Amino acid sequence: MISFFKKKRKREYLSLYNINPVTNAYIIELSLDSYSELFNGWDASPVRRKEIEPELMDYFEQAAIEISIKEKIEICFHIPAELRDTDKENKSISALLGNFRIKLLFTDKALRDIYRRFIIYVFVSALLLTAAYVLPGLGELSLFYKIMIEGMFIGGWWILWEGSSLFFFTGHDVRVKKRYFERYLQSQIYFRDLSLQLDKT
Repeated sequence: MISFFKKKRKREYLSLYNINPVTNAYIIELSLDSYSELFNGWDASPVRRKEIEPELMDYFEQAAIEISIKEKIEICFHIPAELRDTDKENKSISALLGNFRIKLLFTDKALRDIYRRFIIYVFVSALLLTAAYVLPGLGELSLFYKIMIEGMFIGGWWILWEGSSLFFFTGHDVRVKKRYFERYLQSQIYFRDLSLQLDKT
């Protein structure tokens, strides 16, 4: 049953992306009318440091989700032959890789923040639960202190759940996203003449 769904999913990938028969990598193909379409029009930085068009980056993130993380990928830009410029292509590739590195830095920062908050949550939870277990054994307590201890129990377990949710669920999503950008940094990026674009129909 598992193998059936894996094969079915792979057939879906085949209908969306071509495969390079040499490298056996899925090819993310995009057609361009000019090199400037790759970049954010509001970014006045030099080409090598330009921000990639946000919609294009969203497309890359979506493609990364659609193609299993176990598969290799390549990025192929198709551009009219008469506009081909090797220098612009090299700079565009450098800029794209730079954007992926920045995304990777952001995910690393997000992970560090998640781990830091998780440790704080666990520490606070341990303090509250320890106090809630220890205080009743110190003697008779008034109704107010009993209510406060119940609040410590509830608060301690709630904070522990929040920390666990942050680490295991939110952290998992960020770790997966990190793997997506690591894969992009290891992928081949190249340009081809628009006339050579493969027909997926």
